[in-house]
Amino acid sequence: MFRFSPESMMLTLLLTAVVFGTGCRSIGLGKDDFRIEDGKLYRGTSAFTMYGFRTPGLGATSGAPGEVIPAMARVAEVGGNTVCFDLWGFNEDGSQLDPAGVQTVDAIAHRAKDSRMCALVRVLGDNADAGFRRRAVRTAAKTFRGHGKAVYLIDGPDAADLAKAFKKAAPQLVVAAPENGDIRVIAAAPQAEPDHAVLVVGALPDFSLGAVHFLLEGHDADYAALDAALRTEVEQAPWTPDNTVLSEAERQDGFIALFDGRTLDGWWVKDDNKECFQVSEDGFIEWRSGGGGALMSRERYGDFVLRLQWKILPDGNSGVWLRATRGARQSKFGFEVQMRGDYGTEELTKDNTGAIYDVIPPLCLPTREDGLWNDLEVVCQGSRISVKINDTLVQDVDFDEHEELAPRLRRGFIGLTDHGNYVAFRNIRIKPL
Repeated sequence: MFRFSPESMMLTLLLTAVVFGTGCRSIGLGKDDFRIEDGKLYRGTSAFTMYGFRTPGLGATSGAPGEVIPAMARVAEVGGNTVCFDLWGFNEDGSQLDPAGVQTVDAIAHRAKDSRMCALVRVLGDNADAGFRRRAVRTAAKTFRGHGKAVYLIDGPDAADLAKAFKKAAPQLVVAAPENGDIRVIAAAPQAEPDHAVLVVGALPDFSLGAVHFLLEGHDADYAALDAALRTEVEQAPWTPDNTVLSEAERQDGFIALFDGRTLDGWWVKDDNKECFQVSEDGFIEWRSGGGGALMSRERYGDFVLRLQWKILPDGNSGVWLRATRGARQSKFGFEVQMRGDYGTEELTKDNTGAIYDVIPPLCLPTREDGLWNDLEVVCQGSRISVKINDTLVQDVDFDEHEELAPRLRRGFIGLTDHGNYVAFRNIRIKPL
């Protein structure tokens, strides 16, 4: 157990008062905090359904990208969006909490929020001592009562009574527990859609029932089961690329056509609007309306050469996801080559065309005038990534040499993104390496 020094006790008080909004100022829900309304879980104004996995040891880390991203990426890769980890850092009797443990929860919760995921904090871990659990649950509630960017799980002995005590001390936090919480923890998947929020532990629910939260143990078989359950009809159906649209040289070089110029065979739409992208009369894929999220490749790819052409209008926003996950925020676990209607821009940022989105600006901006077709080539080989636009190098990066990029996935889907703006794609082909 952690033994406190006077300095660490002072830091605990500062974190409680400053980081989590306790102390002198009143506690209110932030725009990114979780809440329950009409029996449903919301983050801010958006409904959120937890697709969770236990991630052993995550809560005992520092919250650094190299420790957190791989665990979150594995969950997101198969369509999950929630990491469940044990709170650590209590002293021997549960009356105090190590500031480092508090900081870790904060770091993971903020990373999860930015990745459109949820941090599910298992407050008491596996400790079964009744006295410790009683004191620890009050300590945790008082420490985190202003921190609504996570959801809190109370399970084990006397969980119902402990959840009641936690909610009394921190009424605005969302708690999952067998009783007396906001979300009821149950062991068996419901047979009908429940009239209140439930968290199924240890089993996948019937997805046709609607928003039922679930938490799997995190075995390899659990990840495979969710990935299989969420596979689309496109992924399950046979598919033969039409390589007749390629040049003879590209066919000989091992390229595969991902777009036949006529249909969207081999692609699936990530979100609800299945008409988001359509094939034009002129034989290219174009954005028609929002709400599709992205047009995703049928297969996952690791090392490859991807070539395509795209055009975008002034001030437009789009991009291509590479090595993307099935769930959560694809650009945070794979990566995105940004595409903007920013022809003529002089200052290069992490949001310009050719950027590794939100991480590395392009070396230059060699795009043609907005509305004209541009050529893109992306080469992924292990940790090394190169990007060319119109035959000009704009990225040459070794992900292993970059703290934020080193833990990113090395295999995933390709996605043509829907950011609510017009964009068009054609001549999409790939060469697996």
